[in-house]
Amino acid sequence: MSAKRENLVFVRAGKSSLHRQWFDADEYRNWDLQISTWEDDPSIAEGSDLPLSVDKGTKWDSIYRYLAANPQVMDDYRYIAFMDDDVLFEKGALNRYFDICKEEGLRVAQPSLHHDSYFCYSILLHCPHTKLRYSNFVECMAAAIHTDYLRSFMPRMAKVQSGWGMDRIWTVTMPDPCYKSAIIDEIVMLHTRPHATGVVYKAFADGGVTPKTEMDALINSYSDIPRKMLIYGAKGVHGDKLNASSAQLVNGRHLLANAWRYREPRRAAKTGAGMLLRAVTEAQYLPVAAHRLKTETL
Repeated sequence: MSAKRENLVFVRAGKSSLHRQWFDADEYRNWDLQISTWEDDPSIAEGSDLPLSVDKGTKWDSIYRYLAANPQVMDDYRYIAFMDDDVLFEKGALNRYFDICKEEGLRVAQPSLHHDSYFCYSILLHCPHTKLRYSNFVECMAAAIHTDYLRSFMPRMAKVQSGWGMDRIWTVTMPDPCYKSAIIDEIVMLHTRPHATGVVYKAFADGGVTPKTEMDALINSYSDIPRKMLIYGAKGVHGDKLNASSAQLVNGRHLLANAWRYREPRRAAKTGAGMLLRAVTEAQYLPVAAHRLKTETL
């Protein structure tokens, strides 16, 4: 292992992985790299600070098996970021990503999405008027999780294969979820591949896994899981605090004004309009802790 660093980037990588473009070999990093692959190609390990992990499963079931077999990594690192291999970052961005998570005391976070990204959820698109936005939704694509929380969350990952649904629950299955989860606008990533494509989705189909069915079962095994993806506060670029109403107004106006720039303009415009409405109707919203139901299916 390299000299002690505070954080870990865990990337599930294939031969065409983009992670090699995230950093230069001689640059300062506050994170180690753990590469996990389904490929029979040892060269994929190039640049990894930890021994290559080979697992023929899909991303999240592989992550669960890795953590179960190597629980010491949750003692060794403050945050672990679980990355897909089809995202791009500017050099040095991941250092700042982890710094912000630490500075803000976040338990779950993700970078915002560049305007040219393929996306499913417009709420994740970059907002240049904020440093970060507090949200009850953090996607699985590049989530950073504090290892204290990861230890307690791990049992919920035990039966997950697709990962769908975890992004709906992990922001609210902690004891005090307010202001603990955020979309970080200071850090921007480019998602280069359309949603629900790639070898992992073929693996789901071959294994008889329906991601939406898995998501519905996971969500329905808890009480009080939010049905809407909401921004409920923000920090401005100079550190000023925005309440739920102001954050929704700033975010909504930006999405509407820039809808033409995105790959799916109508989706972005619809979300922006919804945010302006919720600046009034959901102005007092704050997330509450969700609890597991006795009749759980996952």
